[in-house]
Amino acid sequence: MLARLKPALRPFRLYRAARFGWHFATDPVFRRDHVLLWRRPKNLFQHRSITLPDRYPVIFDFVQRQLGASADLRLLSFGCAMGDEVFSLRGLFPRAAIKGIDINPANIAAARARQRAAGAASDSSIVFECGGTVAAEPSAHYDAVFCMAVFVRWQIKTDPNVKTCAPHLRFADYEAAVTDLARTVRPGGLLVLRYSMFRFADTAIAREFRPVLSVPMLATLFTPRFDRHDLRVPDETSEQAVFQKN
Repeated sequence: MLARLKPALRPFRLYRAARFGWHFATDPVFRRDHVLLWRRPKNLFQHRSITLPDRYPVIFDFVQRQLGASADLRLLSFGCAMGDEVFSLRGLFPRAAIKGIDINPANIAAARARQRAAGAASDSSIVFECGGTVAAEPSAHYDAVFCMAVFVRWQIKTDPNVKTCAPHLRFADYEAAVTDLARTVRPGGLLVLRYSMFRFADTAIAREFRPVLSVPMLATLFTPRFDRHDLRVPDETSEQAVFQKN
């Protein structure tokens, strides 16, 4: 019954406020995500921590085929939330050194707690670190850098009439962040981007890479795209997701 009433109730501020208050009181992940948003730390892009294990099987399997499952690799998960991506990568790359970075200290604490609970705390090749940039990471260091559903804001995804992303995220900030991510990828290594509001091809650093895998833009997780001027571009049915450094 309530599910049928929701579309009619959403325009009312009182309903939205009550719904927000209920989630804030009962959902600890929702609560800490919004506390982070209110703090507005520098370099905050995506503030939501919702993720799933093995969320990108097509992309991960492709990267495994490209790099080899048994190689001694260095992998970086930027925006790792509570570690699902890192733990999924460990299953595919048992010998890799994997670092997860997230801007939310509560997420990093949760990821480390999960690591201890799984008895993997002694695995020094998995490291979680709190941060909003990769400025401290060495250049040309990683065999693959993953940045999944980071450069997006839910306020934009849920607005079908949005024309510009400027009030929430700007292309200039995206380009600065993704350029630094690209810096950490070794020659021949892979930069993996999924569910971004901007196109990597529009950045200046893209000339140092070539796209090697495109994936469908799923209707249930559709992300509108914006150009260098923060203006919406025509919707696309697929997304270039994996790029190899020259």
